[in-house]
Amino acid sequence: MSTETVTDAVHPSPLGLGERGFLPNIYDLIVFILVAGALFALAHGAHEMRAPLTTLDIAPVTLDPAKLPEYALRTTLRMFAAILASLLFTFVVATFAAKSRKAELVIVPALDILQSVPVLGFLTFTVAFFMGLFPGSQLGAECAAIFAIFTAQAWNMAFSFYQSLRTIPSDLDEVSRHFRLSAWLRFWRLEVPFAAPGLIWNTMMSMSGSWFFVVASEAITVGDTTVKLPGIGAWLALAIDQKDIGAVVLAVAAMGVVILAYDQLVFRPIVAWADKFKFEQTASQERPRSWVYDLVRRGRLIRRIFAPLEWIGARVAILRLPALAPRPLPARAGKAGDTLWLVLVSIAAVYALWFMFDYVHSQLGLDDIARAFGLGLLTLVRVAVLIALASLVWVPIGVWIGLRPWAAERVQPVAQFLAAFPANVLFPIAVVIIVKFGLDPDVWLSPLMVLGTQ
Repeated sequence: MSTETVTDAVHPSPLGLGERGFLPNIYDLIVFILVAGALFALAHGAHEMRAPLTTLDIAPVTLDPAKLPEYALRTTLRMFAAILASLLFTFVVATFAAKSRKAELVIVPALDILQSVPVLGFLTFTVAFFMGLFPGSQLGAECAAIFAIFTAQAWNMAFSFYQSLRTIPSDLDEVSRHFRLSAWLRFWRLEVPFAAPGLIWNTMMSMSGSWFFVVASEAITVGDTTVKLPGIGAWLALAIDQKDIGAVVLAVAAMGVVILAYDQLVFRPIVAWADKFKFEQTASQERPRSWVYDLVRRGRLIRRIFAPLEWIGARVAILRLPALAPRPLPARAGKAGDTLWLVLVSIAAVYALWFMFDYVHSQLGLDDIARAFGLGLLTLVRVAVLIALASLVWVPIGVWIGLRPWAAERVQPVAQFLAAFPANVLFPIAVVIIVKFGLDPDVWLSPLMVLGTQ
């Protein structure tokens, strides 16, 4: 950590007194243009989201290339809104699970189950809820789409943060207790910085994974009515319906531009900033770089503008909130409480199983159940075999790259871009090839799963 960083952390100044002057430089101008453009795009997207639902009938989604930048903007705003909701969910739920043994017994298995539920399973009941919450407005459909994207992001991020909180080194924990840090101060000064590198990388992967569900989240069906929100997902759904391969290729190109843009403008600066929180025994040979982060650091006026916000953040982080921890109970009372909690959780689980059994028994027959389990077993076999094959190929390649810093520096940006690219947009092209050459779908569709794992 540099001397400048240590000085700013110990003696934060609300006015940035170390700067030479208020006159902006060329770096301030570039940052101002980027920030102004982002705020304009955000304001435009937010205004469109509140439009009446009838607007979608008057101006439906079309395959006009001139509309594609607007659709890309709307999709990107939905994904970042879902990321913010996922971060809030992560900080609350994962922290609760890491600090409460009773909560951990419920939250961790629940997260494990929820991350396995397809997005379409959530859309069956969330769409009607949000559409009823904002009747006659696009905001209801927007919230349903954002929630669908949220379900593709939140579980992975929560698991990452939970695991980081559980693996904080004991020496750092002892230091925080020695200085009698409050729970609030410990959270912002120790736990969040320690978990930041892993959480940021998992956030990037969650952002990548959410692209897989763009089509399902933007082309929403409610009963006999289908609502297509303006976005790349709706464009893709329409292009696939019309078998327009050229429109699919345009959407793929637009997604590539969007992914490259938010990688360079958002995630790369955050990764470079968070590198100072990385817990390592030895110094890193290669530090992540970001041209946007360098612009902000070199700007003169921009640092003065944000200095009061940094000072307020530092003051909030050191607030001493009243302790909410209960008194320590005797060992016998603690065991009794654990036993009672396990009994309550077991009763709830048994009731849920009985409710599921009663629903299946009344709505489905034995043939339906057997067919569902048979198809599920077949899918499981396909997934297991393809993951094993992908691991045999890509794990050795990853090890080879990881042991060679020169290779990692060159390959990592390419791999990160490919990981962020949704493989399912290539499925229509694969289907066209399979149909054209008369290939067996049962054989040649299965390898498409590898595109989502490798």
